[in-house]
Amino acid sequence: MTRGATRFSHKAISFLVCLVFAVMLSLPAMDTIFHIAPQVHLMETEPAPLPDFGLSRLFKIFNSLQRGYLEKTFGFRKLLVRWENSLDIFGLHASTLYHPVLVGRDDWLFLSQENSDLNVLDDYRGLHLFTPAQLRKWVEIYVERRDWLTKRGIKYLIVLAPNKHTIYSEYIPARYNRINGQDRMDQLVGALEKAGVDVLDLRKTLLETKKNALAYYRTDNHWTTFGAFAGYVQIMARPGELLPILKNSAIGEHDIDISPGLPGGLAYMLALGDRFPENKVTFIPKIPRKAHAVSADYSHPMYFQPPVVMETGDPALPKAVVFRDSFAHELIPFLSEHFSRVLYLWPYPTALRNVRLFDREVIEKEKPQVVIDEFVERYFTGFPPE
Repeated sequence: MTRGATRFSHKAISFLVCLVFAVMLSLPAMDTIFHIAPQVHLMETEPAPLPDFGLSRLFKIFNSLQRGYLEKTFGFRKLLVRWENSLDIFGLHASTLYHPVLVGRDDWLFLSQENSDLNVLDDYRGLHLFTPAQLRKWVEIYVERRDWLTKRGIKYLIVLAPNKHTIYSEYIPARYNRINGQDRMDQLVGALEKAGVDVLDLRKTLLETKKNALAYYRTDNHWTTFGAFAGYVQIMARPGELLPILKNSAIGEHDIDISPGLPGGLAYMLALGDRFPENKVTFIPKIPRKAHAVSADYSHPMYFQPPVVMETGDPALPKAVVFRDSFAHELIPFLSEHFSRVLYLWPYPTALRNVRLFDREVIEKEKPQVVIDEFVERYFTGFPPE
């Protein structure tokens, strides 16, 4: 090859590299305009939309940009997230506790780094236990709630849904072994029971359930309907000591449907829902349920989701207020059958600045006979705000 031909070849290659680089740089902008990226299902918190442009709104626009608006909205982002997770999981077999989702044995998925302040794997391992002062603080909070309710003739029950890690620890990679003989759940449950606060710890119940049925989904963070029903039976047995009308009243006549197509939340956090298929469990009551949803006029900036009110129309049944999280979703159809009216409130979990809302104003308006505080383990065992 002549020197001139070689120069031309080098220039052509350089031009093609520059062209490909320019095209790659322009793809996000092209997708923003023409929406050319393939559809990818990625479960994540969507950023707040940018305010309309104006000089008076520059500060709000800057805040939105600073909080990750561009990071989550640039073109082809979801596809790139899918490719990265596919490479990490299937190519490099690299999944760690610092990723949002940990891939365990036999393709079991576990929530890991939920946010910058909460690493569920660290909690599972027992790396950071409560100090005596922190434990006293939590006991004071729950004892005060119990006493406040007792003065009003209201029974109080704390219900604890275990983390999936606690029930299916055999699927967590061995390198993430537990390093303490106890964890924060053991500490807090023991301290509350010693203080006389009624706590229903469902760990043993779910460990028994998994011997005969799938208690938690493989690709999701939540319990199955089998797990939720087992928890519900224990809840209904416990208030029998509090409210005799509820004793031995758990319902159990259902047809069980197991069908494909579960949108496993952890799989979709990886944008790999199609690579981790799973069946969904549904309980279909043989006798139609009486409880039906009615409108709720309660609102509060500390509610994560709008309140849900269920009524059976039976005045002989008691009323309840339930402070809940996402694990109560499967409980609501079962639990609601045993109350004339039950109000489900979903506050934000405890954070660095505030404890999860315990809405006394709503309780005084509803005048229930029982208040249930339902938590998943990782939210119950958060450190108290300083």
